[in-house]
Amino acid sequence: MTKISTSTGLEQEVAELATEEAPRRFALCWVDAEQDDGGVLCWGIQLRHGDALVCRGSGGWFGQFEDAETARRVFARTRTVTLVWIDAPEPTAD
Repeated sequence: MTKISTSTGLEQEVAELATEEAPRRFALCWVDAEQDDGGVLCWGIQLRHGDALVCRGSGGWFGQFEDAETARRVFARTRTVTLVWIDAPEPTAD
């Protein structure tokens, strides 16, 4: 028996909301200019309201930060770390 969905409109609204509220992905990368080397230190997502969640590539959470830049500053205390945005920023309304 096939179920007929009466909530298609609602499902579409929820899908649009999820797209609008989706977090932005980023990587924190270490750089050693003297050794001409670098790599991904950890991965993160920045939520729409600003909080950033960071984890290692092999799994396990490092923590929650005020935003991606704050996470970069924390990890940059012992080495050079750059913030690389994976997802493009939201377009601004003109």
